[in-house]
Amino acid sequence: MRFAALLAALITALPIAAQTPIKLDVIAIHPHKSTGDDPSNRQMLPGGRLAISATSVHALIRIAFGLDDDTILNEPEWARNELFDINATTVDRAEVKTPEQFQQVMLSLLQNSFGFRYHRQQRQGQVYWLVLSKPGKLGPALKASAEGTRQNLSMNGDRIIIMRGTAITMPDLAASLRRRAGRRVEDHTGLTGAYDLQLRWTSDDTAVTDDLTLPAALNQSLGLKLQSARGNIEDVSVDNLQQPSND
Repeated sequence: MRFAALLAALITALPIAAQTPIKLDVIAIHPHKSTGDDPSNRQMLPGGRLAISATSVHALIRIAFGLDDDTILNEPEWARNELFDINATTVDRAEVKTPEQFQQVMLSLLQNSFGFRYHRQQRQGQVYWLVLSKPGKLGPALKASAEGTRQNLSMNGDRIIIMRGTAITMPDLAASLRRRAGRRVEDHTGLTGAYDLQLRWTSDDTAVTDDLTLPAALNQSLGLKLQSARGNIEDVSVDNLQQPSND
């Protein structure tokens, strides 16, 4: 899944910026016709064009708020099970250049096309802090990006996961790791600026393989580690959600 798409996974759970919000104009939504193991993609294209395929409304909510699966409450069953293909453009063809703007686009899509209404809830729980394994030392696969590098993040695979990123900030990386780590990940690296990175790990720690688990791969490749801590966990409770009439 690409970031000019979303980030996954890539986005913190802070309130969406209200400054000069980017909204969607023309929106076409169709039920996804499955051909088997279809990849789910969310991609921003030049000219403010949004292309989404094989994606659930649950995934759109998760991206819009940067939340984990279990922090989205009271959604109807269809929101997780039904997949959609969506094409849209931003108002005035505004370009989407930051993760926060991409969140704005996802929220606009949810509110305008799915009647999405919500409220937030806060609770204390277990989180991970993303920190440097050794102060001042980066891993071999984490390098400062050259000026002008376009931001992009992809994460592919099920058992063997490969992540590649360019011009990625540490908060973006922390957000993208949340689903794979199993809990909220907060950036405490102290690293500013943008970085290029590559990471490969296995999600099956019982298999006989040369691939490392996520914690070991983070340490060896990026010089980072996940440190258990207590922190605030934000839930989004769905007040209203409607299936789209544009099919």
